[in-house]
Amino acid sequence: MLYLAAIILTNLHLIYHQLTTNMDLYPFNNIRNYTSRERITEAGVNFLSMGFPVLALLTGYKEMVLVACVELGLMLAGEFYTWWTAYFFGPKFAWQKNWQELYTRTFGQTIIILPSRGKNPVPNLEHCILHFLTLLCFIGCLLYYVYG
Repeated sequence: MLYLAAIILTNLHLIYHQLTTNMDLYPFNNIRNYTSRERITEAGVNFLSMGFPVLALLTGYKEMVLVACVELGLMLAGEFYTWWTAYFFGPKFAWQKNWQELYTRTFGQTIIILPSRGKNPVPNLEHCILHFLTLLCFIGCLLYYVYG
């Protein structure tokens, strides 16, 4: 049961990201304002990173599943660091100045369900769902690694 849940979650995570990166679902996403290079890079890099947990589970090697757990944990930390620190504290870090421009261009006109916090970038619905899926994948893979 844990294996099946982990397989379903990791596949859903991968498919969700690829669809929202490659299909124009405005106003849910806003890929029309991505450059081709940005979209191809994001789709490619995340296909590899989100596809690895699927591959790890399919192989059945516990060591690969452990690596997938670590990767998903780091991915989740990166998602939270990128989106949620800017939301709660504003784009105070040097790299986040570019984030504000990217956010305004690509996510500012999408569906937002969270309240504004001044001028801070607000995670859009698309990414709230993605972050929740990443969290579920991490938990699913970790549970399978420990108890499966």
